[in-house]
Amino acid sequence: MNTAFIFKRLGFGKNAAKVYEVLLDYKKPLLIAHIARTAGIDRPEVYRAIRACMKMKFIRKESIGKRTLYVAESPLRIQAAFGHTSAGVDSLTDRLANTIEKELPIHLEYFKGPSGIRAVFDDVIERSPSKGVFYRYTSERDLNTVNSYLSPDYRVRRDKKKLERLVISNPVSGKMKKSRLERFIKFFPPEADLFDQNIIQLVYGDSVAFINLTTEEGYVIRDRNLADFQTVIFKQLYKKL
Repeated sequence: MNTAFIFKRLGFGKNAAKVYEVLLDYKKPLLIAHIARTAGIDRPEVYRAIRACMKMKFIRKESIGKRTLYVAESPLRIQAAFGHTSAGVDSLTDRLANTIEKELPIHLEYFKGPSGIRAVFDDVIERSPSKGVFYRYTSERDLNTVNSYLSPDYRVRRDKKKLERLVISNPVSGKMKKSRLERFIKFFPPEADLFDQNIIQLVYGDSVAFINLTTEEGYVIRDRNLADFQTVIFKQLYKKL
């Protein structure tokens, strides 16, 4: 018994299950455009699916500034919607719940795999204010691998918001990056301790993110005070390099 069959039994249209699973897979609020692009569904169909899911409380909306985003509720709500248990529904909800990993505090988010790393980079664009600045420590060992994680329109969306970025990099990776007006890079000196842990840290908006490129895992902390704290540290170090 798959998700589409369960959603059909509940009276949903053909796209509701796909929209729900996209949101569940990303484990974070997404814009309509992002959902449509990932699910391969036209925006009007995504809107219809979301409205239906919100009536059943499978999806909720969140407001970030003037933007409206959507996030999946717990898969256990699917079971509750039937009003009784069955082996098929129990199996499905158990499978979907396992994709969430462990329960985390609401201000912590965990991402896994290439799609998870892509989601972290997308989050930087979505949560950074227009004409804002974000900060990046990067000790990647292979710049081409990092670029392969980016969404095809990542740079277009970043440049459309006119975001600037300050970067502290290891010399090898940093010198591979082309000079751009909106990007300013400084390097740890070669004589400093080796800076090649294959880790990226990003500070943006109200969030701090860490990407472990070796294990393909990402962690995002939503905490304005922590983000401000990390911003101060970054700026002080940047001045000294």
